[in-house]
Amino acid sequence: MNLSPILRSTALAATAALLATSAFAARVLDETTIQIDGQARRYYHLHDAPNNGPATPMVLLSGSGCKDFGSRVPFFFERYPAPVNVYFLEKIGIQKGADGKACSDAYNEADTLEQRVSDTLAFIEQEPRLKAMGARSLAILGFSEGGAVAPIVALRSPKIGWLATGGSGGLPQSQSFLIFAGRGVPPYASPFSREIFLNTFAAIKADPQSLGKSFFGHPYRYWSSHLFYDPLPTYAQLDIPIIAAMGEKDESEAIESGRALRDYFAGHPEKKFTFIEYPGAGHTLQAPNKANLQDFVGGLAEWFRSSVKR
Repeated sequence: MNLSPILRSTALAATAALLATSAFAARVLDETTIQIDGQARRYYHLHDAPNNGPATPMVLLSGSGCKDFGSRVPFFFERYPAPVNVYFLEKIGIQKGADGKACSDAYNEADTLEQRVSDTLAFIEQEPRLKAMGARSLAILGFSEGGAVAPIVALRSPKIGWLATGGSGGLPQSQSFLIFAGRGVPPYASPFSREIFLNTFAAIKADPQSLGKSFFGHPYRYWSSHLFYDPLPTYAQLDIPIIAAMGEKDESEAIESGRALRDYFAGHPEKKFTFIEYPGAGHTLQAPNKANLQDFVGGLAEWFRSSVKR
């Protein structure tokens, strides 16, 4: 039977859609618990049917806040080609279905950079399938705040063989705030200002463990662990493939932070580093007419393969 070009194209598109649907029909999000430091912790495993072949295993790190993230993991991987194999550990003190409007005392107490690093390392060493993995066999993917945690974990765990981040760069967060204020970006320039930030930074340093005093929606205890951490020395010690993506119009992390990474690695061509700057995109990599986040995540599969060949 001879098909016209239009019918042939339609048939091919339908076949491709059917194959894609079949490939992802078996994708499953499992939920279970693990004991870390004597505390039951909820975690998730997103995976395809075993017959879809081997997949590069990934540990996913979410951004800031106490909103339930685990149930949203599949959304990020909707354009990731099968097979997929992703692990996500929920933060301490977050209940299922939490809307993030009011964080628990347990969450605020544990919400520090050091705790997230420690928890992630423990998770990698204790989750049975992750524990069995060899050196440099595991990828770590961090978004926003998770992008600050991920490089430290990559440096401390010999199992990490790839590092991918979104909405995170190479400058201390305190410096990003000052850059925004200098550029006149609200609310950093108004109602806040460089002077207000500098005074607040000093107050946080003077009372770093305070849970009663807050700034930008987080206690001083949180900010004292995040604001002044300089990620560039950590990146400089890594000897694994790294990819970092940021939006040009990121409203939470100044694009200068991503460009600082780009410029550092430009001077170290022996390192396997890739930087993607999405024009017009914000913190979630969303541009006015294009959602780049899922494309970025979906493209990691090919990046894993190509980085091994380099």
